[in-house]
Amino acid sequence: MRWFERIAQRQMDAAAARGDLSGLPGEGKPLDRARLRESTDDVLHRMMSDAGFVPPEIAYQKEVEAKRAILAQIEDEDERKALQKQIALLELKRAMSADARRVTRRG
Repeated sequence: MRWFERIAQRQMDAAAARGDLSGLPGEGKPLDRARLRESTDDVLHRMMSDAGFVPPEIAYQKEVEAKRAILAQIEDEDERKALQKQIALLELKRAMSADARRVTRRG
């Protein structure tokens, strides 16, 4: 057992002794085999999603979709142009956010 595994095991043993690990969701149920094969990125994204965090590019995309639904109902040409500008700006922000995430993942 490596040093970090020993530290982790010690922490888990201490938490179990305090009772911090009882009453958790899924206690007593078998482990989900699909989750055992998840990559670290999959686990991270699932944890963020469970905590309510949405990456900026996803939030921008949802906002674009909502504005496009509104755009389909607007007949006034000036209002349409103003909304189209807002959509274009949101799409630019989404693309920049996605590019920034890709750059930081490489680094």
